[in-house]
Amino acid sequence: MKDIFTDMQAKIGCQYISDLPYHKRAVWLELKHFCLSEYPKKQLEDFSHYVFDVPYSVIQNMLQENCGGRRYEIIKGKSTSEATQTECELSL
Repeated sequence: MKDIFTDMQAKIGCQYISDLPYHKRAVWLELKHFCLSEYPKKQLEDFSHYVFDVPYSVIQNMLQENCGGRRYEIIKGKSTSEATQTECELSL
């Protein structure tokens, strides 16, 4: 079974899994390229809480959105959007 924690650690180049929350932007950019269906739902939930401190459903919704010129921010567990930005990114 695949492990998103160790896969992301290797992709980002962190020495420890505990470093992942300190590299949120890099994790977010790499997460867009991962095939998340290869990981158990429970593990994705744990990962999103551990790294981003939000439920996986927030991450999933952001990944499923067609960026459409919106910028997404995660602030204290809530997502918001601004239609004025030209690229889709997670502001961390």
